[in-house]
Amino acid sequence: MNSGKILNKTLEFSAQLDILHKHITKNDLQVQKSDSFDKQCFLLERYMGENRFQSTHKKMNAVNILSGIFAFPVLLIILAAYIYGKWIDRKFNILGFFLNNPILYIIPAILIVITLVLAIYHSILRKNLYYNIYPEFKRKLMIEEITF
Repeated sequence: MNSGKILNKTLEFSAQLDILHKHITKNDLQVQKSDSFDKQCFLLERYMGENRFQSTHKKMNAVNILSGIFAFPVLLIILAAYIYGKWIDRKFNILGFFLNNPILYIIPAILIVITLVLAIYHSILRKNLYYNIYPEFKRKLMIEEITF
């Protein structure tokens, strides 16, 4: 994601957070205000007696952590082979070593595939959270785009 898209998403979340804050103030809701968009949605959702936004957000975070756990061993194997070939034994043939030991490329390949599947699932959860669940959440709160 380039910096323009990141800035655009940040501004979009900031604008949505501002809309939520205005709605809370306008309707005198007994909900604490938060500087975090997601946390504000959690607080409003708890006020409404629901948890769909928060449960999907928790799944998304768990998937993100799992993808890091599966990717870490691959990084360690590559890093160890690089360090060994670069500083310990300069005559060490990294490619030959990996080709002669299939377990060293089969297991990382499986872990990379698992990581990619988790990344795709994370993306699906994220899109569902912000483009399906959040608009439905706003509809239930009867939030107008411009509340003042």
